[in-house]
Amino acid sequence: MKTYIAGAFCFSAILLSGCVFGTPAEEEISEKLEAAVAAEEGYVSAQNDLRDLETEEQQLYDEIMALSMEEFEQINTLADDALSNLDTREEKLSEEREAISSSEEEFGEVESLVADIDSEELQQHVETMIDTMNNRYSAHDELSTAYEDGLQLNRELYEMLKNEELKLEELEQQVTKINDQNAVIIEANTEFNDLTNEYNDLKAEFYNMAELNTEE
Repeated sequence: MKTYIAGAFCFSAILLSGCVFGTPAEEEISEKLEAAVAAEEGYVSAQNDLRDLETEEQQLYDEIMALSMEEFEQINTLADDALSNLDTREEKLSEEREAISSSEEEFGEVESLVADIDSEELQQHVETMIDTMNNRYSAHDELSTAYEDGLQLNRELYEMLKNEELKLEELEQQVTKINDQNAVIIEANTEFNDLTNEYNDLKAEFYNMAELNTEE
C-alpha cells in the first residue's frame, strides 16, 4: 500500500508579532523580522495548495488500484491525471522555494544590525535567533529536495502504470521506494517545523526583551 503523506505532512509558519518600542537598532531589526514573515506568504499559500493536491493524487491512486487490467484505458486516463497533478505540485514547490528564498534575503539583513544593539544580553539572544533561522532555512532546503525526489518517484510510478505489461513485483518495488521516501519527507518536515516553532518562541522573547530594555 502506498503511504498517504498529506495527513502527516503538516507545516508551521513564522508568525507576525507586535511593534517594538525600543532603540533604533531594535526597531530596524523588528522591521526586518516582519519583512521576512511577509515574504513567506507565498510559502503558506503553496503549502495549502500542496496539501490539497496530495489528497487529490492519493484519491487517483486509490481509484487506479481498485481497477483491473481489463479496465486499462481508464487506468491510463487516471495515470495521466496523476501526472498532471505532479506537474502542478512541482510548480507549487517552486513557488514555495522562491518565497523562502525571499524571506532568507530579508532576514539576512538582521545580522549587520546586531552590533548596534545596546544590551549584550539582547545581542546574544538575536544571535541565537539568527542561528536558529539559518538552520531553519537549511532544513527547508533539505525538505524541498526530499519532496522533489518523492515527486520523481511518484512520476515513475504513474508512467509504469501506463504500461500494460507492468508486473506486480515491479509495482510493489516502486511503491516501497515511494514509502521509504515519504518517511524521509516526514522526518525532514518534522525538523523544519521544530525549528520554525523554536524560532517563533525566540522571536516572541526578543519582543519581550526589547520592551523590557526600553523600560529600564
